[in-house]
Amino acid sequence: MRKKIVLFLSVTVLLFMLAGCSENGDAGGEGTKLQLGHALSEGTPAAELIEEMAEKVNERTDGRVSFDIFPNSQLGSETEMLEQVKLGTMDSAGIMIGTMQSLDPKLAIEDLPYMWKDIEHARSAYEGEFGDYLADIIEKQGMKKIGYLEWGFRHITNNKQPIVTPEDMKGMKIRVAETKLRVDAFEKIGALPTVMAFSELYGALQQGTVDAQENPLANIVAPKFYEVQDYLSLTGHFYNTIMLVVSSDVWEKISEEDQQIILEEAEKIQQEVIVQNDAQEDEYIESLKENGMQVNDDVNKEAFRDAMLPVYEKWEKDVFGEELMNIYREASGW
Repeated sequence: MRKKIVLFLSVTVLLFMLAGCSENGDAGGEGTKLQLGHALSEGTPAAELIEEMAEKVNERTDGRVSFDIFPNSQLGSETEMLEQVKLGTMDSAGIMIGTMQSLDPKLAIEDLPYMWKDIEHARSAYEGEFGDYLADIIEKQGMKKIGYLEWGFRHITNNKQPIVTPEDMKGMKIRVAETKLRVDAFEKIGALPTVMAFSELYGALQQGTVDAQENPLANIVAPKFYEVQDYLSLTGHFYNTIMLVVSSDVWEKISEEDQQIILEEAEKIQQEVIVQNDAQEDEYIESLKENGMQVNDDVNKEAFRDAMLPVYEKWEKDVFGEELMNIYREASGW
């Protein structure tokens, strides 16, 4: 009797193990479901294209690989989601590259102000040696870069006045993401940068806790900041990119064939987000005007760049190093 019980328990355990393999995926990648979190506002091109990528991957792999998408910081802040991927408690994520400095300070390089001479140089850089260098850094942290998504140039909104010169920012309380370089850049022009989670920003603007914020146009329209901000100035001070990453441990469980499908679909949305951003830029500005914002394109960007440039020397010396900065300079167009 005892032998029968032991045999029954052994078989039961084996069946559970086999069921687990089927659910989570074997070496061939069958049944692999990837939880993907990001902080992007729903309705933005990047957020919608991530959903599109997920659908296409599921379709082309006949369900062998699927994504479960959690937008809008549902799984935590970008820093928290990044840590979850590193720890293996989350499979994949779309994270702003500047936020990734919590893993390696060199990834703060994306927060250098006025990095690129124009948007064409910025886009080319991520498809070339500069983008490869950043991907290599994150690979050493146990993650596979599957693609980049343009988030775009960031602009300033506020409730006080149009921003034309750096002097207009003196004493202004502006919300910034949790990155030291952004704080340094705004302090150089006399602003009072305040680190705050994006999820808290609308309320802070509404209550006057901060006077201003900075984001790409898509992320000014989608959260309806025009309801709590009067002025938009097209400063274009930072250019941001989202890196789509998958945990290396999870990636290695997916077959080479399905890996290639994921990379192909990620490449498609990487190109499509650029097309959509270009097509919608004027629409965003018109929408903000229609909703009562005063839009100012008369910004002295040269004065802003000159005022913020001292952060370059400091951060090259202390953090980035000559090799990375030379790769950047070669691609910058300056």
